[in-house]
Amino acid sequence: MLVPLGTGTAAAHGGDGPEPSAHLPRILAVEPAVPGLAVTVIEGGYRLRVDNGTGTTVTVLPPNGAARSSEPVVPPGGSARWADLRVAAAEAGGPPPEGTRAWTVPLLVGDVPVLVRGEQTWPPPPAALLWWALTALAAIGAALIGIGAAGIGAVGPGAVGRPRLAVPLAATTLLVAAAHAVHILGSALVVDGTAYPQAVLGSAGVTVVVWPIAVAGAVLAARGRRYGPLLCALAGAVLAQFSAFELAAFSNAVLPFGWNPDLDRAMIVLTFGGGLGLFLSGFRVLGTFTATPRS
Repeated sequence: MLVPLGTGTAAAHGGDGPEPSAHLPRILAVEPAVPGLAVTVIEGGYRLRVDNGTGTTVTVLPPNGAARSSEPVVPPGGSARWADLRVAAAEAGGPPPEGTRAWTVPLLVGDVPVLVRGEQTWPPPPAALLWWALTALAAIGAALIGIGAAGIGAVGPGAVGRPRLAVPLAATTLLVAAAHAVHILGSALVVDGTAYPQAVLGSAGVTVVVWPIAVAGAVLAARGRRYGPLLCALAGAVLAQFSAFELAAFSNAVLPFGWNPDLDRAMIVLTFGGGLGLFLSGFRVLGTFTATPRS
């Protein structure tokens, strides 16, 4: 069943879930403090979570004058997650001169009013030009290797690729697929309230079927088989297409990634840049199929 594959961060990166952003909310205080009540920021600032260990119902109140929408009512012992409009409103207009912007979310713990105080922060942005330069180098390197290896195993004048590039092509393809897998595994770590294996599948989406294609292409290329470079180019094309949605990571400080954000940026460099280079080499690979008889 492939239905669950569209329910995690893969769908989110299309605009319905955690995405790279320039800002990060943080909670400063819960006033008054209530034993057993915990409110936290989750999923890179995309949502809030309330854990109710108070023994009474916790109600998140909607904005003044607004009808209840995503604001939850949490029974004793329960947890709930929601994207709060007041937190989102605090990011509007970009960072203020003082560097942060306050927000508040009112609750009722039973009949007792409680106020969650927080602020929206803007961490320093990454060096976008550096990441784009590294991406260009990855694309050029992968394209040169793929073009040089095009025609491996083919028959006919000018069609035989350089055998010494067969292993580098296989290694490049595996590196691109492995980088994408690391990105997926780290992205799944921030999905709250979902079992990790399911979050991984949701983050990968349809690209999970590309990993075996990349492995097959790498094995065939390393063995000097004709269809190896073609499968490598196909895998690179698909991974580059899907990783293009992640390029905002180069200019935003906050990433929905469970490990170091620069590791995620490096993985996107390899996936998009390397995948794009393999895709471009595919035109040369296809040329060897049309120019020569099949072996």
